[in-house]
Amino acid sequence: MKSFHCLALALVACSAPAAAERLQFDYRLSPPLQQVLDAGDKGMIDFNADDPKRLVDLIAVKGTSAKDWTEALEIVSIPAPRKLSTARQWLAALQQQALARCPGTFTVLAEDANSVTYERRSPNCAAERAPQGLYRLVAGKRSWFQLAVLAKGELGTAERMQWLAVLGSAHIE
Repeated sequence: MKSFHCLALALVACSAPAAAERLQFDYRLSPPLQQVLDAGDKGMIDFNADDPKRLVDLIAVKGTSAKDWTEALEIVSIPAPRKLSTARQWLAALQQQALARCPGTFTVLAEDANSVTYERRSPNCAAERAPQGLYRLVAGKRSWFQLAVLAKGELGTAERMQWLAVLGSAHIE
């Protein structure tokens, strides 16, 4: 089990492009996420490095696999964009793209100098992978990270608080 934790943490660390900062967060703040990682089921994790400028890890928290999930944590790592200088600008760009696909709402939940945490709701939108998402954008000097809690159903109050704690623990080292 311990080796699987190291594998999961290595995936997060390796999901950053070369010479990049590393994103750290406390996955133990979400018992369902910790349970998935403790189980060591590699079918619940998908690592996509097809585009070296956009590395994606997906950890299915509820569902049968990383391909068939109802709740998941997605971690995206990209090089710092040249045309954007803040996480808030990144949010504006993502919001513009999402609203071009279909209607939705974006609610900023927290913000600091280098990160923004927000909720996106896009019910009845086939273009989105899930109708609800909690996100944290973290902008470093060389790398930017997006953590997304994707839910195909409603998150309960306790689940929502746990996920917000996970997102709130995210920082760059």
